Amino acid sequence: MKGRMKRQILALAFAGAVGAAQVPAAELVERIVARVNDKLITQSEYDKRLDQAQKAFRSSTDPDQVKRAVLEDMIKEKLLEERATEMAVSATDEEIEAAVQRVKAQYNLTTDAEFDAALAQTGMNRDDLKRQMRETITLQKVIGRDVTSRLDLSDDALRIEYERQKEKYYAVAEQAQVAEIVLKFDASDAEARQAAVARIEEIRAKVKAGTPFADLAKEASEGITKGRGGELGTVAKGELVEALDAGIFVNPPAEYPAPVLTSDSIHLFHVTNRKAAGYKPFSEVKEDLRKRISDELYEKRFTEYMDRLRRDAFVKIYDVDLAKLDEKKT
Repeated sequence: MKGRMKRQILALAFAGAVGAAQVPAAELVERIVARVNDKLITQSEYDKRLDQAQKAFRSSTDPDQVKRAVLEDMIKEKLLEERATEMAVSATDEEIEAAVQRVKAQYNLTTDAEFDAALAQTGMNRDDLKRQMRETITLQKVIGRDVTSRLDLSDDALRIEYERQKEKYYAVAEQAQVAEIVLKFDASDAEARQAAVARIEEIRAKVKAGTPFADLAKEASEGITKGRGGELGTVAKGELVEALDAGIFVNPPAEYPAPVLTSDSIHLFHVTNRKAAGYKPFSEVKEDLRKRISDELYEKRFTEYMDRLRRDAFVKIYDVDLAKLDEKKT
């Protein structure tokens, strides 16, 4: 839960309130929550971001956890802003305009009046939005260059990960093509049970004599597969109830295993194309694997990257309570 919450708060940081890159002179005297090298996090900045985060989470979420995560992500933003300056990375006017157009399309805002009204409801105007987009795109570029571009998602890396995770994600149970003949009886009627057993033995004899199983199923079966010659299709081990499963996947394999007697029915199976348990081939799961490990690897590398930036930075938290919370983070 903690990891998911941090990702959501970071998303709010990138897509939420307008950053205070340019603080009006009147605000310079306000309380300072934290300093990150030469950048400041002011009380108003922090309170605004905290308010957004608290609205995004249920009241059952630990308030201290939200406060700590908000501060942590604001510190990350300042570190990334500084890194962007070092790298001379910025968003172009074309990129910002494209991002604005995507926002308009996402919310189906077709006219400038609708767009301005929607922005006003969030306490923003177009300049605010463009400034926000500039900051967001710039931070994304930094992460793209320093983190995403360095993820190893080559086929060789994917194959190594495939071998490591195939048991967990890509195991395939033993399978077989199965057809059935089912005879039913009243569970409390011993004579009916015995008659069903005798009838199944007669059918087995006809199968051995060469009568097609499908013909016998259409003639004698009382199961729902009767109309299609008893065909169940491909069945995986563990898919049916335990008694039937054990009756189909016998060792050594048998095309016509012994009938399976349950409390109110008896089943005769025709088992073909039996395939041993194994794994989905790498070629089939490569793209799924790429997405799975790119998400996992990105989070790991991003965390390592931000930890390194923070270790190399001067970070001072002036708010005593927040400083204590920051010390508790794991």
